[in-house]
Amino acid sequence: MSYILTFANTHGAIFAEKTLLQAGYSVGVMPLPSGIKAGCGIALRVADHLVAKALLQENNIVVAAVYQASLNSPDTVYSEVLG
Repeated sequence: MSYILTFANTHGAIFAEKTLLQAGYSVGVMPLPSGIKAGCGIALRVADHLVAKALLQENNIVVAAVYQASLNSPDTVYSEVLG
């Protein structure tokens, strides 16, 4: 299972990626999936959204939303994680 982090702007997404990578956290950069109707167009894929979000908050980086990616044939479904 993976999680998608969205950001208000591209700068936030790029800064978040850099911060997570410097901390040794595995992160993937991807275009915002069409199933998500928010954000700047760039999203980050992470395995553990709680750890990633906590690390980003420590560095004053705001995550706009978190989505859980669930693979349902033939499409991936994205559900917003609240809280």
